[in-house]
Amino acid sequence: MKRYILRFGITLLAAAFVFSMAQRALASTFTFSNTAPITINDNAPATPYPAIINISGFTARILDLNVAITGLSHTFPTDIGILLVGPGGQTVVLMDNTGGINPISNVNLTFDDEAATGVPNPIFGSLASGTYKPTNNAPTDVFAAPAPGRPYGTTLSVFDNTLPNGAWRLFVEDFSPGDSGSISGGFSLQVTTPEPSTLLLFGVGLFTISAWLRRKEM
Repeated sequence: MKRYILRFGITLLAAAFVFSMAQRALASTFTFSNTAPITINDNAPATPYPAIINISGFTARILDLNVAITGLSHTFPTDIGILLVGPGGQTVVLMDNTGGINPISNVNLTFDDEAATGVPNPIFGSLASGTYKPTNNAPTDVFAAPAPGRPYGTTLSVFDNTLPNGAWRLFVEDFSPGDSGSISGGFSLQVTTPEPSTLLLFGVGLFTISAWLRRKEM
């Protein structure tokens, strides 16, 4: 009996390991882009408002989501607010009241929960291209309609375990008078999902391990 319990425990541990490795190995990342330029109007919503990416055909749910902004220019970056709204209504502020006070030109930003730091707010120097955590330093700001109102999410993990199908809306707004800018290359979504065969491989792995253990007993 003790040998059976020990063998069963080993099987479960090995199966969990196989499942974990299979899920990592079979995860796939898909990139969807809307490269149309966005004009950041002074103290007003951008044009267009929102910018939209439509996704369809997925049966697997999101494991991880990153967002890229391409060609961001502005004469006073800290004025910029960027809000992402998913098909299910989930929201996250990618940046607001950060990015510094010095002009930037054609900066490329990737927003990733696993980044080392949030978006910097330099007094000296300018915001550089890089990968940053979503950063909202003005949680009382409310994006103009048709954007949803507060409260807004603070991390991209709010989209985890949701289906990516539908319209993803990017709302960009300038929250203070006197400056303006643009996003010359639009935005992209980097969607990571598991392959549908992950559970099948888990079952195959469990069967293989069990067969190996039975053989060891013979």
